Amino acid sequence: MIEAMTYRHGGHSRADPAKYRPDAEVAEWLAKDPIPRYRARLLDEGASEEQLAAIEADVAAQVDVATEEAKAGAIPGDDLLMKDVWADGGSSWRN
Repeated sequence: MIEAMTYRHGGHSRADPAKYRPDAEVAEWLAKDPIPRYRARLLDEGASEEQLAAIEADVAAQVDVATEEAKAGAIPGDDLLMKDVWADGGSSWRN
């Protein structure tokens, strides 16, 4: 079992500047961000900046390819609109 304590650094959307949280709270959670922490650990364990930069560039390229494939793909049909949805929007689940 893995318990992951998470924190949303930004607002709920691009329109939400998330000014309702204290700056100190956000800074505390940013310091706990596992990605930069693990990057620092890899450097401490002997990985080079060049190795990590190459990995980051490769991952970014893969994400770019996947993004372009998704944008160029066909728009899903209406038959998939309600596939694997938890509820049909009705009230039958309440009774």
